[in-house]
Amino acid sequence: MAVPLDQQYKLEKKGIIEERIPVLHPSGMDQHYFVTYIPLPTNIEDGATIEQWIERMTFICDDLTWLLQQNHIKFWCEVAFNKDFHSMLDSYLRYAPRPQRTISINNYSSIINGKELEEKLSRLIFMCILRLSTHKESSENFFTPQGFGHVIYDNYIFDIPRLFDICSLYAVNNKELLSKMIGNIFKQQEAYTKDLHDAIKSIKDVSYK
Repeated sequence: MAVPLDQQYKLEKKGIIEERIPVLHPSGMDQHYFVTYIPLPTNIEDGATIEQWIERMTFICDDLTWLLQQNHIKFWCEVAFNKDFHSMLDSYLRYAPRPQRTISINNYSSIINGKELEEKLSRLIFMCILRLSTHKESSENFFTPQGFGHVIYDNYIFDIPRLFDICSLYAVNNKELLSKMIGNIFKQQEAYTKDLHDAIKSIKDVSYK
């Protein structure tokens, strides 16, 4: 019978001593390096800058493709403990173009595969978020609901600012699926509900003074 990831342990040897540690542990990381996202440069006539942007976008797409190909344990060790992954994700959620503020197609007209790269990266980020919000991938790969809630909250996989950014990026074109994803996150970790109420209260307090 399959054991939930949050209840799996392994023995790790330290010198002559064997220590029992969780399978979901920093030692399970590949420590893969993720570069941060930058938006399309404003000066699209600057060939060197555009070339660097294309190279960076390609790196991020390749890195996310690699990440999504990892098995359940490797994926979760990487996203839970790799600080570079979190820096990359935060940079994308913060700076990626919002569908409400669509960049003119003309901005990409002189950039080979520029629009395609932006759309590919958007899809890969969404697929990664989808996997991050899923506590059961299969009958063999899953968390207990309580364990999943602790993992995503204690490791800052999601927080309210990230969820706001995710909604602003994807709600326009993926409302139904995103609703299920966000609903599952709040269902498995009730602390997000309190955090959301606190965030809204803070905004109201600042806005109406």
